[in-house]
Amino acid sequence: MIKATAFVLSTVLFSGLTHAACVKPEAPVLPDASTAVTAQMVKAKNDVQAYMTGANAYLECVSNDKKHNRMVKSMKKIGKQFNVAVRSYKERMANS
Repeated sequence: MIKATAFVLSTVLFSGLTHAACVKPEAPVLPDASTAVTAQMVKAKNDVQAYMTGANAYLECVSNDKKHNRMVKSMKKIGKQFNVAVRSYKERMANS
């Protein structure tokens, strides 16, 4: 009986800790590529990489399909926005 109670208690505690570790990362704010300087673009790159790392950890942790799908959608959106900003920035730098 004591073993069963200890098992149930440890399961409840660890499942709570696992759930608490699921922290949804905040999406980074990207600079305006038409006015950004190199330092801002480098910071944006680092912020996006940190966001993607945090988002991947969140995806591994979360068990709700709806939350999982929303995170994947957000990751795709941020990735696309960043790629557009980088292309625009590079084009502006090449034409200056």
